[in-house]
Amino acid sequence: MTIILENYTLPEKGPVEIKVNVSFEIKVTAEEARRKVNRWLIDQVSILMGGLQPTLIWTGKQAVWRVPVHLTFPHTGSVGTVGEVDVEVERGELQNLEARKAEIERCARERAARVPPYKPHDHVPPEYLAQNVPPAQKIVEEETQPVSAEE
Repeated sequence: MTIILENYTLPEKGPVEIKVNVSFEIKVTAEEARRKVNRWLIDQVSILMGGLQPTLIWTGKQAVWRVPVHLTFPHTGSVGTVGEVDVEVERGELQNLEARKAEIERCARERAARVPPYKPHDHVPPEYLAQNVPPAQKIVEEETQPVSAEE
């Protein structure tokens, strides 16, 4: 498991000493956090997005699972990461959702603009067609002549 320390200022060069004495209890697993984010994404943002493997982050105030949000399109596949959502490790609360949602949607629109448009195939290759199935009967509609008011 990777733990990232956020909000620590380090010099560009020279000796660095970091002392961290933090204790917290993880009551929400990484998988539970990812599932919470997936449920929120489907309900509030888009079914084309999903959470990836979370990373444990110490923000300086609290421990959170940071879940990357991934965008996928059916016709092109993976588009890439469009944001992240933090899930508090003790209570499982999703953090700062309004700002995260706005940022995810903005980034997703930018990425979607670079994706080529969907182009359906002109024909189906023979190997993908059903074999030994008789063709359906064609239905031909009779052409009707408009009835004039004089008749």
